[in-house]
Amino acid sequence: MRIAIGLFFAAMIVAGCATTEQPDGSTRVSVSLSDKLGLQPRNAPRTSASTTEAAPGADSARAPAPAVAAGRQSDIPSSAPAAPRVSATKLAGVFAKHPYDGTSKTYFPRVAVTVTDWSRSDCWIGTATIWWSKTKSEAVPAFSVCWGQSVGYAVNNAANLHLFMQQMAVEHSGNVRTVGPKPPMLAIPDRQPISERQQLAFQGFVQQLVLDTGWQPGAPTNLWLVGYDANAAVKPAIPSVSSNGASQPVDAKTKSQLAQALSCTAIDPRFELVESMLKQSGWNPDQGVTPVTLAEPVKVYGFSVRKVAVSRDGGEKTYRSYLPGLTVQQLAKSASLKLGKDGKTYGRLTKVGVLSAGMEGGEVTLTCTVNTEASEG
Repeated sequence: MRIAIGLFFAAMIVAGCATTEQPDGSTRVSVSLSDKLGLQPRNAPRTSASTTEAAPGADSARAPAPAVAAGRQSDIPSSAPAAPRVSATKLAGVFAKHPYDGTSKTYFPRVAVTVTDWSRSDCWIGTATIWWSKTKSEAVPAFSVCWGQSVGYAVNNAANLHLFMQQMAVEHSGNVRTVGPKPPMLAIPDRQPISERQQLAFQGFVQQLVLDTGWQPGAPTNLWLVGYDANAAVKPAIPSVSSNGASQPVDAKTKSQLAQALSCTAIDPRFELVESMLKQSGWNPDQGVTPVTLAEPVKVYGFSVRKVAVSRDGGEKTYRSYLPGLTVQQLAKSASLKLGKDGKTYGRLTKVGVLSAGMEGGEVTLTCTVNTEASEG
């Protein structure tokens, strides 16, 4: 799996891809570039390709303006992101200012990026650590990366994405992903908490990050994604409010429906009631497996749960509880999970799907994965 990921991303450039998360947290890939990028079939009416694509911002001035093919032509975010662009930080052109010359003296700078908000399709927010040497580092506070939305932008920058994925480290931290100074074995996590719809956004983020930092291939791994900081992405709970301004209790039936889904015992046909409750806590249907904090806790196998993640994108649904303070073994006992053949993982089949225990961000998680593709096929 880990060795094949490089080949996967290479194929993604010409084929495109969408992913769905598996019971163990990994992602499954389905290929369809024409659908994802809005390419027209051969017999579709042609649109003029004479329009020139506008750069997404001042920080991408180094990128050439490609011709726009059929597809969306707006590269300007619909609303300003909540963090300054890369051009306003120390990351702006950092690799162009300190190019690799083939010697070990220029193995630095190195940049480790953590994504903190990946809810949008045109801009993501992250933080970074710049390593000027093995012992000297500098933290970069929250910044935004916004990318072009047209087919032309994606095609013209596909090579950068491919080269970024192919980075090789002289010395690395293996599968342990940290902010440095050693890079991990792979430039990106092989398991990511993003939905099918967010796959193109991920590509745009990496492509624009490469342009904004002036990154060039050739050096041992010097730019990598540490991961996704789910805790930073959690939005504060917003309790429901009545017309007179008083907080209203969450409907008991709706809480029960959510508890059943998290326990993997039943998925109510009217789950949209649960979605409405989740939206009051800042949940967005397109945010993937990103947790939110509930206004009121729900009971899952005897434990009070406030932090949950629900993804109902595509043919695979995910319902996840976060249980800080517990051990996987304690959760497995309460949820009647069985130890897998590998001697490490716990899970069991239910009449709804697969229930499994895991860890995310140092917290024990309980995940119900429901695959609806079989019934749909």
